[in-house]
Amino acid sequence: MLMDFRVVTGRLPLVFAWLSTAVLLLGRFWWPGETSAWASSLRICLGFFLLAALLNWRQVWSELAERNLLLVMAAFTLWVVASVLWLGGEADILRRGLVLLVFTMAVAFLTSRYPQAFVQLLQAAAVLGAVAALVTLYLELQKSGFGFRYRAFRLHSSGIPGFAEFGNPIISGMHLAFAGLTVFWCLLSNRRWSSRLFWGLLLLPLGAYAFFTFSRSAWLALAAGGLFLLWRLGNLRVWLLSGAALMVVLALVLMQFPGMFDIEASRNVTHRDLIWRMVLDAMPGYWLQGHGAGVSMEVMHIPGQTVVNTHSLYLEVLFQYGLTGLLLFLGMLLLAVRRLWLCSNPLALLALALLSASAAVMFFELHSFIHSPNLIWLWIWLPLAMALGSRGKPTCSLA
Repeated sequence: MLMDFRVVTGRLPLVFAWLSTAVLLLGRFWWPGETSAWASSLRICLGFFLLAALLNWRQVWSELAERNLLLVMAAFTLWVVASVLWLGGEADILRRGLVLLVFTMAVAFLTSRYPQAFVQLLQAAAVLGAVAALVTLYLELQKSGFGFRYRAFRLHSSGIPGFAEFGNPIISGMHLAFAGLTVFWCLLSNRRWSSRLFWGLLLLPLGAYAFFTFSRSAWLALAAGGLFLLWRLGNLRVWLLSGAALMVVLALVLMQFPGMFDIEASRNVTHRDLIWRMVLDAMPGYWLQGHGAGVSMEVMHIPGQTVVNTHSLYLEVLFQYGLTGLLLFLGMLLLAVRRLWLCSNPLALLALALLSASAAVMFFELHSFIHSPNLIWLWIWLPLAMALGSRGKPTCSLA
């Protein structure tokens, strides 16, 4: 009887790690109630994982393979605590930071102990993303037809109450870009033509959705992550086919929107240079320690919009945590890249693609570094956690 109890409790960390990851990856498309209910459900799952991990701490600790990354994460955690206590940062950051730490441990544990289950969750989320993209495109084209002008609308919600309602084209574009990179990774990693055909077909609505958000952040994420995956997983034939497909798509787009490049060039960086200059102008006297964890910059009014964030995650970390926090953050990214590069298994390559994409996007977008579940959890903390749990070359089928 005692042995049965130990077996059951020994499996609990894996169960709640899987549930937590499933809620994050799948629940963002639909969850009963509002977004707050989804976030609360995720926190509950992570709370149970924490209890299970404490009961089986040796088992969980042994799966955290990248100890150098763990040490830098611990150092950054201490710096966040010091920022709250010393600089008067938001106390709520401590609670959110604890939830993020538990989430990181849960994903790292799942990646190390049961990578196949993690792959299946990623694939399920990618399929759900493709369904959301297809439904959204169908309903929007029913309403607008094909005779629309460039940027006449920007996709952000499916049109079905409660399903894939992201509310903002940049956010929706980044969510579906995540699904797009996952699908492209599945396409390149599979060896069976039937599987490649399946994933290739799913890539079509995801690419179209990302384009019609007119979110350059989503475009950049897909381009950076996709090029990395082509580099590591593609052969000459794949490169030629991808290049030909891209040229065909580009030709079709320019036939429909001949002035696209001129419009995007005229938009330039959409006043981000003014925002970045304001952030840097606020740094004298705060370069080392920052303004404090969770402290917001002053509201700025620029032509056509009111700005409430730095429009660069690097600058947000600098503003709140100073050069000390920024260097620790960059250290986490570099150690994660090193670990994933050395592993070079399919799952590690996906994590590297996500980090490649987010490293580029963070120059121009993303905010709320330590917060409730958001894009940062998907694009930064998830691949960091995957790096923390990556070891050797585990076998996980993508068929």
